[in-house]
Amino acid sequence: EAPWESIGSGALEYSNNDARNVRSNAVFIESTYESGDLNYTYAEVGFPSNNAVYSDYKVSFSATRDYYSTRLQFAELEIPGLLLPPPPTPPPSLSPSVSPSKVPSASPTLNPTDSPTAELPEGGTLVNSIIDSDGSYEPFGCNSWSRKWASVDGSLQKFHCDRTDLYNVSAGQVFSPPYVQATIAKKVRVYAGDANANVFPIDVTLEGRVNPEAPWESIGSGDLEFINNFERNVNSNAVFIESTYESGDLNYTYAEVGFPSNNAVYSDYKVSFSATRDYYSTRLQFAELEIPGLLLP
Repeated sequence: EAPWESIGSGALEYSNNDARNVRSNAVFIESTYESGDLNYTYAEVGFPSNNAVYSDYKVSFSATRDYYSTRLQFAELEIPGLLLPPPPTPPPSLSPSVSPSKVPSASPTLNPTDSPTAELPEGGTLVNSIIDSDGSYEPFGCNSWSRKWASVDGSLQKFHCDRTDLYNVSAGQVFSPPYVQATIAKKVRVYAGDANANVFPIDVTLEGRVNPEAPWESIGSGDLEFINNFERNVNSNAVFIESTYESGDLNYTYAEVGFPSNNAVYSDYKVSFSATRDYYSTRLQFAELEIPGLLLP
């Protein structure tokens, strides 16, 4: 609701003799605060005297180089600057309550909970899954696999992993969005496939990282106890799961492990299964993976 305030302006003089950049969503810019990516053509205008703090920014271009051009086009905008930490917690009130309670709690908690619930930041959206088919979903711990996309397509089409002679090796998938997307994972859900319970995963471990170059960090793990008495789900790409953040689709067999104390922000996730219910099963199979959590702006 605040009015816009001027920071600065300037003419754009492009490097590399105005050479065009290749158009590709597979070519990534590697820039720093000090410099843009010198491998590509760019222009920069600095505001060295600015120290005003803002949250929203408005970037305007008054014209194109050909004043009468019907198109304005560019590949990327960056605003190098200083990212400030959140404001400190306000100091406690210096004035005591005018009517403090004179009666202590009748049943104070003597032991803290093993899984405290972490407060989540404001401004995000709770979703049924923070992973989807727009990103990559690479299997590991398999001799071969089929339908790796089936784990995030929203249907009961099954993902299959060949585990022959890999009984001591964890298997699973790594999920990465097409761009860095800040999220907070709160649960993992695994929907059963159409085979018997012997090929169901017995437990799950979730790890996260902030980008593909960062190390994996542990979020949590737990045993997978499937509802509906381990009943098989139909194998079909025409049957779609209707779940929410709060609950999986109760029409189908699934298991869920929660991480209520997690509030760490990551972009990539690694879902690992240490074994199947029949330890010596040569197959690992499931229909869908969901990671309910908070999608941050």
